[in-house]
Amino acid sequence: MLISGADLGGRTKSGFAWWRMLAWLLLLLAAYGGVQYIKHAQQVWGVLQTLPAGDEQSGAALHGMLAWDLGYLVAALVLIVACAGCILRQAWARPVLRVIALVLCVWSAYRGLLLWQQWGTLNEAGSALSANAQASSIPNMQLGDLRRIVLVGLGLRAIAVPVLLWLAWQLGQPAVRLQFRARRG
Repeated sequence: MLISGADLGGRTKSGFAWWRMLAWLLLLLAAYGGVQYIKHAQQVWGVLQTLPAGDEQSGAALHGMLAWDLGYLVAALVLIVACAGCILRQAWARPVLRVIALVLCVWSAYRGLLLWQQWGTLNEAGSALSANAQASSIPNMQLGDLRRIVLVGLGLRAIAVPVLLWLAWQLGQPAVRLQFRARRG
């Protein structure tokens, strides 16, 4: 029986680790996102196949969407591999997931700033609609739904930025670093 918590190799047992739970969550979110990108790419491909031959402008826009979908899919797959490597405590995966967490943090902060600007625009549009006595209630309801969606997006990004920073910091800690093992020959 090991009373001190050390195993025979001289390392301490890690027990429960929040960074591993976060790696699992990122893996699941990346897998879900990958499925969504595949579905969207399939829809775009289907529309692209039905376009008339002379519609180059729509074709270019759809090719652009398809390229973004494929780029996001590749990024999701890289994230899945890095998360799986960290969950399995492979030494190569720790610095990779650390960099990915920082990139996702910057991306999330940037997208949050864009949403904040959109929130201001929606508030201005709502004020203009409220001031107009003849505005119907349907656009106001749709605007309210859009406001809620933007507000939820802002909230999720406000949570994601510090959590991703914490993950990157945690993966750099010596105690966590000791939990990873190098690839065997």
